[in-house]
Amino acid sequence: MKKYSKKGLERRKAERECLPEFFQKHIEIAKTKYCEECGAKLRGNITEIAHVLPKQYFKSVMCSDLNVLYLCGLYSGKECHSKFDNSAQEKVREMKIYPKVQDIFKQLEEEITEKINYKHYNLYT
Repeated sequence: MKKYSKKGLERRKAERECLPEFFQKHIEIAKTKYCEECGAKLRGNITEIAHVLPKQYFKSVMCSDLNVLYLCGLYSGKECHSKFDNSAQEKVREMKIYPKVQDIFKQLEEEITEKINYKHYNLYT
């Protein structure tokens, strides 16, 4: 686990203070949804809430309601959320949800305040 200085820990806590409410809201929504990739019925579990733009790199939109995909989580056997988060870009581009990922990026692009790092943008363009 990454170690933070006291100041760094305070900054991280402030950056992420919107996440509990964000996740609670989307967990409730997930209870009524099906996986956007494979169609499995969702249970309303935090592992079913996927950020289109990773919160690690895109803090400015981490709690945007647009920055969400509902993907099956750890219990499902298919684990579409893990596949989305951990697959190489080529594999993500082959996923059914990829056109939606591109559309969400276009909608959020103007809200992104982080310095452009093309390594992190390659998936979305």
